[in-house]
Amino acid sequence: MEGARVMAKKEFDTLTTQRGSLAKLAEAIASKTSAYLTITQGEGEGKRVKLGDVPVTLGRSADCDFRLPNRAISRLHCRVWRDNSGYWVRDLNSTNKTYLNDRPVVEARLKDGDFISVGGTVVQFTQEQDIDHQAQGEFFDILTQDPLTGVGQRRVFEQSLDQEIVRSARRGRTFVLAIIGVDEMSRLNREWGKHVGDEVLKQVAKALKAGLRAEDLIARHAGDQFSALLPETSREEAEPLLNSVRSAVANVEFFVQGQSRQVTVSIGAIEYTAEVKNAEDALGRAEKRQLAAREGGRNRVVF
Repeated sequence: MEGARVMAKKEFDTLTTQRGSLAKLAEAIASKTSAYLTITQGEGEGKRVKLGDVPVTLGRSADCDFRLPNRAISRLHCRVWRDNSGYWVRDLNSTNKTYLNDRPVVEARLKDGDFISVGGTVVQFTQEQDIDHQAQGEFFDILTQDPLTGVGQRRVFEQSLDQEIVRSARRGRTFVLAIIGVDEMSRLNREWGKHVGDEVLKQVAKALKAGLRAEDLIARHAGDQFSALLPETSREEAEPLLNSVRSAVANVEFFVQGQSRQVTVSIGAIEYTAEVKNAEDALGRAEKRQLAAREGGRNRVVF
């Protein structure tokens, strides 16, 4: 009983410390109002640019003021600028159009909180108080990243997945969702020790980030599972990528008590269809495929 009280106190102290850190970072918010564009979905999530009197061009080209290296984005996709009446966005004859709050636009005035969609990337326009950018980055990491592996948190991933389902349904596009599970993680923790198990999870996350593309989203789905969202991607394109990741993990060596050990992952994946209703539905379908991969012998990809 006493041990339980000690454990509860430690957990309370940890939560109190985290809340205190968040409060201190929040206090870094300062005085005057400025306008920003912030990536909320896609490569560079959290990256932002401050708007001023000079127009800002968004696109895939290295010459753009806000470069978005996604193959679904045109070289010069759209431009945001300010006049006496406020901020505006204009499409620059892009291939896949510019969307404002999921509606195609040629030119439109921006309001605080608007979402600009270009390809698979979503950028939010905000008017807010200037902040300490280092504090902002730390605050964003605490709220959105898994502290062990550095990939996204499930809550944030599910929000992006819901947005991708709406976008794909509206525009007749497709994507692939995958669940990547480390095989026999409970046994690994028991036989190798939890510190080695944590290192396994870090290496799997590293392999996912190295093997998938910059525009793909990765998150910690559960204790021994990761999730990956591959926008604008068919099964034919995704299958070799996922098999490459699976193979890369199997080739990582872990040294435990002087001996070389290896681990494998089982991957379940789905390609989006109109039958998929929301993030919960999509994840449930992918989890069933992942279970089938494990039951089918592990170390494989199952669609």
